[in-house]
Formats: sequence, C-alpha cells, structure tokens
Amino acid sequence: MSAVLRFLVCILLWFAATLAQAQSAIELKVTAVDPAPDALLARQQPFFVRFEMKSSAPAAVSVRGFFKGAAVLDNVGMSVPAALPAGGGIGVVSLFYWGEQPTRIDEVRLKIRSSATGAPDKEYAFPVTLTWLTDEPPPREPAAWAKEWQQAQKAQGNRFTAARSAFGPPFGLATWAVIAAGVLLAVSAMLGFWRRRTQRPPGDTGGSQ
Repeated sequence: MSAVLRFLVCILLWFAATLAQAQSAIELKVTAVDPAPDALLARQQPFFVRFEMKSSAPAAVSVRGFFKGAAVLDNVGMSVPAALPAGGGIGVVSLFYWGEQPTRIDEVRLKIRSSATGAPDKEYAFPVTLTWLTDEPPPREPAAWAKEWQQAQKAQGNRFTAARSAFGPPFGLATWAVIAAGVLLAVSAMLGFWRRRTQRPPGDTGGSQ
C-alpha cells in the first residue's frame, strides 16, 4: 500500500470514529408522566411518559416496565417507539397491563436507538410504584397533553409506517466513511498485485523450475 493511500485510509477511519461519537451524543429528560408515578391503575389504563430529547441523529424511543430488575412482559401493551428527527424534540410513549392478577412495576425504562450511526442502545430509567388492578373502575380522563397525543396518533393512520419514515436514509456519514476506507484498501491491494506482475523479469511466470 502506498503512503498516500495509507494516509487516506487513516483519515477516513478517524473521521468515521469521530463522527459516530459526536452523533451518538443524546440527552433525554422526562418532562411529565400521567397518572402519578405511584398510582393504582385500572386494567388496560395507560401510563404516559412525555420526554424531551436532544440528538444530532434521528432516533426512536421505546418504553418498558421493570420489577426488581426484570422486564415485565406478560400481558403488556406498549405504544410504538416515538421516532424523532435529527435535532430531537418532544415525544410521548405509554404502556399498560391487563393480567388476571394485579401487575406491579417499580421502574420505567426508555430505550433509545439511533438508526443513523448504528450506535448501541441507550437507556434512561426512573423509579415508579405502579400497580395495574384487575377490575375496571370508571374511566379516568387523561391529562390534556396525553389526550392530545392520543388524538394525534389516531390521525396518523398507519403509525408503524410513520415511525419508519422518520429515520431518513439507511446509512449515515460514518457508515459511508467506513465503506470508502474499505474500497481504498481493495484498490490498494489490486495496485500492489499489478505492480508485482509488471516488475517480473521477461519470461518469469512466477512458477518454480
């Protein structure tokens, strides 16, 4: 590999690592919950979480309930991940349970996934004392912001399609930089092979006598 190609490969790999680190920087803050984090809820009554996120890359935020460190996944309903564009914004997620026995959780975790950089998942957790009962008392009116979010979700129609479309192109700049580095390595290898072939003495086929 020539010195120039080695230099270009090193620059591209450094750029990819620096860009991925910068784009993976995410700040998330929970701004409201509904109902209160120590509420008794009816069967299938949603617990809403509103958050504000800052991120230089598109990201999606999903929600899960935990009890004593283990995810509570039986008889659970969760909203689709809240997809936010580059720059971040305000999002809402929700979950509920409908088991035949009361369901308790002591922690809510918001999982963040960045699609542009391929960065590993990040989580934001906060404690709660929530119990979903098995009876169905009179319906409770959600907070104004939660009700507004529910209406917006219904108006969207196909929410899964909307969530996927918010991610943008499948590859970020960091991914393209790594691909470019690989192409340069392949070209360098081909040039080295061609140079060795052209520098052989006349009549030398590379075999042994």
